Amino acid sequence: MSDSSSKTAEQFRVYEPHKAGLPKMGEYFSELWRRREFAIELSHTNMRATNTNTVLGQLWLVVNPLLLAGVYFLLVVVLSGGKNADGFPQIASGLFLFFYVTGSMTACATSVTNAGGLILNMNFPKMLLIFSNVYMGFRRFLPTLAVYFVIHIIWRIPWTWQMLWLPVIIFLATLLAIGLGSLVATWHVYFRDTAQFLPYFIRIWLYCSPVLYTAEQFFGGPLGRVGQWIQFNPVFSLLGIWSDVWHGLPMNWAYLGIATAWAVVMLFVGSLYFMSRERDFAVRL
Repeated sequence: MSDSSSKTAEQFRVYEPHKAGLPKMGEYFSELWRRREFAIELSHTNMRATNTNTVLGQLWLVVNPLLLAGVYFLLVVVLSGGKNADGFPQIASGLFLFFYVTGSMTACATSVTNAGGLILNMNFPKMLLIFSNVYMGFRRFLPTLAVYFVIHIIWRIPWTWQMLWLPVIIFLATLLAIGLGSLVATWHVYFRDTAQFLPYFIRIWLYCSPVLYTAEQFFGGPLGRVGQWIQFNPVFSLLGIWSDVWHGLPMNWAYLGIATAWAVVMLFVGSLYFMSRERDFAVRL
């Protein structure tokens, strides 16, 4: 065979029946880093496709959770006869972080199936699709974070040194989003109803998280019976320290340890599960 024929043959890629297994991790992560700009540009393309890079699109990213926070504040605090008028900042901040994690996870769910053309025609680490959607979720989260700073000022909540923990908590939320996003993206390849089921699951998840109520309220009063079980919620400790830090309370080291454990374990399990199934994606699309 001539050299030109050999080069032509090397351009074809053969997809065989799936055999679960991890790639060579050194080469895989080296390729991930080399193609990082591809993930960023893909994220920008998706944002343009959903019009979230426009003024009105960015405005809706802020207005939507604000309206939802206002509705929950009305139901939980005002109509229920609650006297804590300062509960709105706690609900708003919790919703913003919760939507960052769940919004990234939801975007990741269809990341593989929507990129069928890329997967069939290009050879690249598919984790780039997960990173791209989580990065897009982070870009959407930033405007809501800026809005909460305004809420923080209007409600005259003190600024404390505890707020230096905010980047750490956001980093843990990002790791958790990558892990969860990797899991649901893999499941959606095999079970195409996963993305349709997620909104219902997320709504139940919201009610089981310290967003509408503080973490301490889950251990006392009418919620006390579920307090011990609710700690198995992956975002429970994360949202607990998130609210504490905004209000200048000392760091709860137990919650920080649990939040870190959840983030690292979900990142490890989700990403390895995703990478072990990558070779099967093309024949499943």
